[in-house]
Amino acid sequence: MARLKNGILGGVSGTVGTVVGYRWRGKDYVRSKPRPRTSPPTKKEQKNREKFAYTQQWLQPLIEFLRVGFKDYHENYEGFVAAKSYNAKHALIGFSPYFQIDPSKAVLSYGDMDRATDGAATAEVQDYITFRWTGGNFTYDDRAMLVAYDITGEVACFNTASERADGGYARLKLPEEMRGKQVDVYLAFVSEDRKRRSISQYLGLVTAL
Repeated sequence: MARLKNGILGGVSGTVGTVVGYRWRGKDYVRSKPRPRTSPPTKKEQKNREKFAYTQQWLQPLIEFLRVGFKDYHENYEGFVAAKSYNAKHALIGFSPYFQIDPSKAVLSYGDMDRATDGAATAEVQDYITFRWTGGNFTYDDRAMLVAYDITGEVACFNTASERADGGYARLKLPEEMRGKQVDVYLAFVSEDRKRRSISQYLGLVTAL
């Protein structure tokens, strides 16, 4: 059963026979109801499934960050789905079933904002990662986006609206469980209204204090 939104002239929501109605980004769409598949997946299809499954697992601790970092990536998909597609294509290395994400190639934010010319991350104080950067043409309200990711422990810590981008300095508070762990660190930038963002920059591996 389906329902009509906004009366008889509105979009269809639900299933009518072989047609499925849905709404995406304020627009109404219809598509054919998918038919059950009876044939087994090909080797190529199985390999692609394994790639996406591994990439999804790797990105899972970052899902809230990716919703900001990959917002508006494409008119048909964004956020976690877009990040999974991008990184499966550009950051995945190895072969089935031994896939890995290369942290230095992983992208956690995507956009056309300026990036820093130079950036660095250090552990100078217990439970904090210190970020420093120079360069980049930023407006007053642009903000830094910070990530520390313990890949082995599958724990991520991040801030999607940290200090001002033109300040060149920010700190990220880490949870106690990251003490002594090696974390991969990323820096990106986002506008105050979150309509624009930069491509993230990998700052390397840091041992948390």
